[in-house]
Amino acid sequence: ILARGLGWKLNMRDVTIEGLYPPSMDELSVPAFLEAVSQLDADFQERVQQAAAEGKVLRFAALVEDGHCRVGPTVVDADSPLGRLSGTDNLIELTTRWYTPNPLVVQGRGAGVDATAAGVLSDIVELAFVE
Repeated sequence: ILARGLGWKLNMRDVTIEGLYPPSMDELSVPAFLEAVSQLDADFQERVQQAAAEGKVLRFAALVEDGHCRVGPTVVDADSPLGRLSGTDNLIELTTRWYTPNPLVVQGRGAGVDATAAGVLSDIVELAFVE
């Protein structure tokens, strides 16, 4: 949403997605999915522990950079804005020529998928046209 709002011509093939579960689980019935999903716990626990050993945390994040997007579990510094994020808050870090090396951070309450996406996009577009 943000990339398109910035005028980038991206398609889904431009987005690298690492889901929380493998695509092979997409076709499972709900009971079968719930049974299979517990098998992923050990892998995620290992990833969380490995990150913690390095002073980092695992967050589900999106990165939009140089015409490409990546979405999925991401290891970030525990003391970074994204690493300190808690509850249902959402966060965007904008790294620009004016905000380097410290990005502009916009953080606020999450409000569900539709409201969050619309609110974030609206705010970014509005900021882009402030003179």
